[in-house]
Amino acid sequence: MQKVKSAGIPKKTVTGTSSDTAQSLSDLGATVKYAQPAGQTQTYKEAEFANVSVEGYAVRLCLGGDATTALGRLFEPGDGFQLQGKEEVATATIISAVAGDHGTLQITTEF
Repeated sequence: MQKVKSAGIPKKTVTGTSSDTAQSLSDLGATVKYAQPAGQTQTYKEAEFANVSVEGYAVRLCLGGDATTALGRLFEPGDGFQLQGKEEVATATIISAVAGDHGTLQITTEF
């Protein structure tokens, strides 16, 4: 059995599909920032953690820049990864490892 580590308050798990262009977690449908009311002013909360699992086809992950089919950590179907900290969650980009073979991603962000 695989243990999932929780770092905060989770948002709904979403399913995203990689493509032939680099996408952020937000582009893939995950909540990475949301508004929370605070009296008269609007404040925003940013995700501090993300659990991502890969299904179907391989993807590449890059932090701080755009992933390409040749640049980024390779994750095969059945692999998963965790992003920790606002900066990693905000700057992560994902792309299909092979053009035309789009992986399915299960993404849960936590605040």
